[in-house]
Amino acid sequence: MTAFDLLKLSPLPTHLMNELQSLYQVHDHGHLSDPSVLGRVTAMIGSTDIIVDAKLLATYPKVRLVCVVGESYQNVDLDALIAKNVMLTYTPGVANADVADLAMGLVLGVVRRIPHADRFVRNADWVEGDYPLSRRVTGARMGLVGAKPLMLEIAQRAFGFKMRMAYFDYEDDAQLSNQFNMQYFSDLKEMVQNLDVLVLCAQDAVTYKELVNKAIIEALGANAYVVNVGDASVFDQSALISALQQRKLAGAAIDVFSGEPKVAAEWRVMQNAVLTPHIGASTDAAKKAMSTLALENLRAFFEGQSPCSMAPELAP
Repeated sequence: MTAFDLLKLSPLPTHLMNELQSLYQVHDHGHLSDPSVLGRVTAMIGSTDIIVDAKLLATYPKVRLVCVVGESYQNVDLDALIAKNVMLTYTPGVANADVADLAMGLVLGVVRRIPHADRFVRNADWVEGDYPLSRRVTGARMGLVGAKPLMLEIAQRAFGFKMRMAYFDYEDDAQLSNQFNMQYFSDLKEMVQNLDVLVLCAQDAVTYKELVNKAIIEALGANAYVVNVGDASVFDQSALISALQQRKLAGAAIDVFSGEPKVAAEWRVMQNAVLTPHIGASTDAAKKAMSTLALENLRAFFEGQSPCSMAPELAP
């Protein structure tokens, strides 16, 4: 039996590649030598940074599935897929525990100034005097914005620190309110006025685009911190950088950036910011779980079934 033809659009983890090559005829988009492949490929696979547009789909006219190994697909042209009747799958939710772990690590890092304190020791500044006092995390007021499953994971960890929690969304959710005694706000500006830490975990770049703007940042005030483990577009980057430079915010901890891996120079010199290179889902367990879900999506597609994690915008 001839193996199905699958196109690889970006580098993939070794364990996933081994599985794919054992099941399918895998072709590398960047190194095609056989032009007949263009008319045989029916599915594409790649990581979250792949670019899929009308031009690429025209090059591979029989493609009916784009399989993203990751939680976002910001560079996939959904209109082009709809026009060509192409399905889109991704791997959401499987890394929530890992992202929540990082979120709490960033809260601790920026509020207790752990990276800065590390440099203080390494630079031998300690011999000149004691390190300045920082803020207490236990009992602090945390506000959450974003996807419910991820908010629940973060809230579970924050609960252990006896944090008083609130959340913003466009609809109230009884599970969040009841399980962790979280206060619901339909007005983000009202919520942030009473916070020590605002944690952004929104992954919907369209719904939450620049939700945290200059007005929200000003309402947070000079004693508050911002942590983002969601999508980079959720906050106005220029407004946030300006507020940090002018000490109108106490600090920020950021895992996602516009234009990454290139990061604005202003971030790199910021002393009141903790920066990580988009590592929320960068654990062995998370990557294996994503790979498993991607393989299941491909299996279902090639067997004529409905994939289990379709992009909601294209789901039937």
